[in-house]
Amino acid sequence: MIVSKSFGEKYRTEISNGSVTLHADVAEEKGGQGEGFRPHDLIEAGYAACLSITARMALDRMGVDCDGVTVEVSLDRSVEDQAVFRWRLDIAGDVGEDVKRAVRRTIAKCPVSRTLSRSLSFLNVDGQEQGSDK
Repeated sequence: MIVSKSFGEKYRTEISNGSVTLHADVAEEKGGQGEGFRPHDLIEAGYAACLSITARMALDRMGVDCDGVTVEVSLDRSVEDQAVFRWRLDIAGDVGEDVKRAVRRTIAKCPVSRTLSRSLSFLNVDGQEQGSDK
């Protein structure tokens, strides 16, 4: 579970999983301090982390050593009612194209990708309907 707490500074939010804490904020032009990840950055970060971890696991299973894995993720929300995640994988070191292709196929089905591909529901667990003022 993730807990998010807002304190004195406008829009700056502390986010913790119980062992690691980070900060989120909105950009200055939206009234924030611009100190921390923006909320959509965190969605991109979670997806990028899962892709990267899954790539390393795939390489380990294949017995392939590499110098590092870099994943870039961007979220395009420019079309109403649509979210498009674009990602790029770079595997550093002496790794053949056939291995890179196999890793790309594997990470396309990472756990976060599978989760985000499902039908989503948002439930307010304190008993109120989402969006309800009651």
